[in-house]
Amino acid sequence: MEPVFQVAVCGGGNLCHGTIAIVGHNNPKYKINVLSRRPEVFDQQIVAHTVKSAWEHKGEMVGKINKCSKDAKDVIPGSQVILICSPAHTKLDILQQIKPYLKEGAYVGSIFGQGGFDLQARYVLGDDIKNKNLTIFCLQYVPFLCKVVNYGKDVNIIGPKKHLYVTSYPVERVHEVCSIMSLAYFIPSVPMPNFLSLTLCPSNQIIHPGRVYGFFKDWDGKTPFNAKDMPLLYEELDQVSADEIQYLDDEIQAIKKSLLQKYPQLDLTQIMPIKDRIISMYDGQISDTSTLKRVFNTNIGYSRVPFPMIPVDKTGEKVTLNLQARFFWEDVPFGLVILKDIGELVGVKTPHIDKQIIFHQKFMPVKYICEKSGQFLDNQAMKESGAPRAYGIKTADDLVAMSLTTEKKSYDLFRAKL
Repeated sequence: MEPVFQVAVCGGGNLCHGTIAIVGHNNPKYKINVLSRRPEVFDQQIVAHTVKSAWEHKGEMVGKINKCSKDAKDVIPGSQVILICSPAHTKLDILQQIKPYLKEGAYVGSIFGQGGFDLQARYVLGDDIKNKNLTIFCLQYVPFLCKVVNYGKDVNIIGPKKHLYVTSYPVERVHEVCSIMSLAYFIPSVPMPNFLSLTLCPSNQIIHPGRVYGFFKDWDGKTPFNAKDMPLLYEELDQVSADEIQYLDDEIQAIKKSLLQKYPQLDLTQIMPIKDRIISMYDGQISDTSTLKRVFNTNIGYSRVPFPMIPVDKTGEKVTLNLQARFFWEDVPFGLVILKDIGELVGVKTPHIDKQIIFHQKFMPVKYICEKSGQFLDNQAMKESGAPRAYGIKTADDLVAMSLTTEKKSYDLFRAKL
C-alpha cells in the first residue's frame, strides 16, 4: 500500500488559501488538513485562479481538503509537515495549539520567515525539538502573492516566485526541507545558511517604516488626505523616504558586522545592503540602478502599489492611513523591535531604528520603548513582540545557537545553479 503524505496548513488568510490550492493541485495524493478558526466556511476544495499571472498557462489549480477544524487534535496528528500561514503575532498561539499533537520527525514551518519564528518555536516547543526529532523551518519570502476571492472557496494567484529561499533548524536539515518545499509548490528551492539570514535581511521591516515616516513625518494623525493626491508607495518614493530606509539598513549592516566579529564562523553572506539585495532579487526588472531611490522608482516588481489607506467618508475622496495595517503591527513589533534588541545583544546602537519605533508607536495603543530614554519598556506589549528577550534570549550566544550546527559551525550548503 502506498504511504500517505499528510500536510497540515494552519491559518485562514490569503496564503492559507493559496497553499491549499497549489500544494493540493501539484500533489493530488497528499492529504491536506486545515487548522482554522472558521472551519465551517471552507469548501471541500480551494480553487486558485491563475489568469494574468506567470502561471496562467497552468489554468485553474484545485486543491482538495481532507479535513478542516478549529481543534488541533483533529488535524495535526499524523501530519509530516505543518505549514503555518498566518501573521507573526498569531504564530505563538498556533505553536502552543499544535505542540501536543506533533508526531516524531515532523517538519514545522512558517511560510514567511521574518518575525523571529525560530525563537518562537524554540520557546514553545522546547525539548520536544530534540526529543521528538522535530525540524523547524521557514521560507524567506512567500511563494506567491495571492488574494482571496470568496473566503473558503477560491483565491487569485497574482505573483508566483521563481525560487523559494529556505532555512531550517537544525541547520543540517536544510536540504531535506528544500526538497519538501520544491515538491510541495513545484518551485525550485534554494537553501539559506540560517535563521539570522532571514531575521536580518533588509526588507519590509525597514522599507515600510522608512517610507511611512518619509511621507507622514509631519502628520497630526487626524487630518485626512485627498485620495487623488496620494503618491504610490514605491514608484513615487521620495528622497526623504529613501534616506530613512538607508539609515535603517546601515544599522542592520552594523549589527551584521558586530555578529561576525564575535562569531566569525557565522555565514551572513545573504545579508546584503538593501540596494544590492533588491537589484539581485529583481534582476532585469529595474531600469535605473543608480540610487536607492531610483531602484524603488523604476522596479517593475514594485509598480502600482498604494499606501495602506482607508476612506473617511462614503465618497472615498478623503482617506487616512490605516493604523491597523501590517506596516504597524508586523513591521514594528516583529521587525524594528527585533532589530533593536539584537543590536543591544551585540553592542550596536540603533538611533534610527529607535526613532522609527517612537514615531510609529505614536499611532498605536501600545508602547515598546521610552520616548525620552530610548530604552525598552518592561510591559505586556514587549512580551507579545518578537524581541529575543520576550523568548528568554539574554545573550548573543543564545541568539546564534539556532544558526549554527551542533559543533557551533556554519553548515556547508549545496546550491544547484538555477
